Amino acid sequence: MNIIHALCNNIILINLALVLATVHAVATPLVLDSKRLCSQCSKCDTKTCPPSEAYPHMTAFDDTLIVGALQSDYVNASDRGVYSVPNIVGGEYARYNAYFGWKSTSGSASGYHRFSNYMDKCSGGENYLTVSKHGKVSLQSLASLESLAFADWKSINPPKHLNHREFRFWVSRGTGKCLTLFGGTSKKRTVGVTDCKFDGANKGQLFAFRFHYHNSFCCCGHHNK
Repeated sequence: MNIIHALCNNIILINLALVLATVHAVATPLVLDSKRLCSQCSKCDTKTCPPSEAYPHMTAFDDTLIVGALQSDYVNASDRGVYSVPNIVGGEYARYNAYFGWKSTSGSASGYHRFSNYMDKCSGGENYLTVSKHGKVSLQSLASLESLAFADWKSINPPKHLNHREFRFWVSRGTGKCLTLFGGTSKKRTVGVTDCKFDGANKGQLFAFRFHYHNSFCCCGHHNK
């Protein structure tokens, strides 16, 4: 009987500990940190983040994030490249955070889009997703381009069996090639351009914009809800 009594007491204590831990988790507010962002860009030009739907995240077919400077802790402010990095929602990891994404502007007459990086304000701002005539994708100012066509991207729908979850091909007006996520197994992979495979043979050419990223920082110390 003493053994049974002791076991019952232990079970009660374990259940009580679980209840207390759950209450503590619910009562404790989520504390987010942006040490990497603040170490590179401490200046903040806003007290409240703009609506996150105005700056959605570009995602690849494998659901990784397509990011430029400071759109992820994987990419430094000085890095002009564009990469695929792990899909990180703010607050899920102690080491890495996600930040605000891309703003799209389009010319209704041309049908082409230009994408600027909200977080690149820490590197001078007004930099766009561009491709060089040699096929290198990077963040550059419009003034630095040989032709504005290298900042223009046109959306093409994929074939029916892939025409879901808002995936699109993005074709460069300057090169006629498609934005492409290159293969590899590293957590940080390069984005460039290659010949378009509109039959969907290369799923690394399919990208979508997502609006559901919560707890994304828009500047040092400020994030959306």
